[in-house]
Amino acid sequence: MIKLALGFALLVAAALPAAAQVKPDAQPARFDVADANHDGKVDRTEYGNYVEEVVLLHDEDRDGKLSRSEVADAPDPSKFDTIDANHDGFLAPEEVTAYSDSDFKAMDANADGAIDRAESAQRK
Repeated sequence: MIKLALGFALLVAAALPAAAQVKPDAQPARFDVADANHDGKVDRTEYGNYVEEVVLLHDEDRDGKLSRSEVADAPDPSKFDTIDANHDGFLAPEEVTAYSDSDFKAMDANADGAIDRAESAQRK
């Protein structure tokens, strides 16, 4: 899946004394970010919204599609070719939606319409 880095990092110079260094908050887990209502499950709407947000974050040139270079830092960039159904070298919104639909169904192992933490952990 496209890399979902939705946290902020604070870079601190190594030369600063340890007492003056500020440690950034840990990046929230993807599941926690996607679970917008914090009910412990990610339903299809939450999953779709999460995917849309990730696409917007990675669309550096704001052309409405993702190039291979825009997703180069994704956890599994090899999925690019799977998602790029028309093989034009870009991930169009329709392709991302189609893939996220099938991905959601695969992750929702018990077919209850939501992904819980256990199902999410199986997908790693």
